[in-house]
Amino acid sequence: MSVARDVTAVLVGAGLGKASALGVRRVAPGSSTRLLALSLVPVALVYPAARRSSARSCRAALQEAGGVLAMAAVVAAARRTTRPEVVTAAGWLAHAAFDVVHDAGDGSRLPGWYPAFCAGYDAGVAADLLMP
Repeated sequence: MSVARDVTAVLVGAGLGKASALGVRRVAPGSSTRLLALSLVPVALVYPAARRSSARSCRAALQEAGGVLAMAAVVAAARRTTRPEVVTAAGWLAHAAFDVVHDAGDGSRLPGWYPAFCAGYDAGVAADLLMP
């Protein structure tokens, strides 16, 4: 693991996350928070989709399934609150935390820089939701 590589990945990810959220807001101004909330589920599916079936560990599979379910719960909660942008931002920050602590290990097809990039991206989206 290279600290410089991870810092670069976080910064690039954060910029792209902020730009993506801004793009969604410009294209769908009345629905952007809902679309960003719905995006949490496919984002959470990246880790299990990238897992090599021959190397699937029970622990990693359970963590990844829990991450997908947690993001689905955020989507449901965002629909039922008067502050969906706050709930959605919390979901993106929760996924960033998942990226930081989840060890995809050798069983993943994802490159080593991906978790840091994804954490930055998630934080960039959350920042846009909280500070448009």
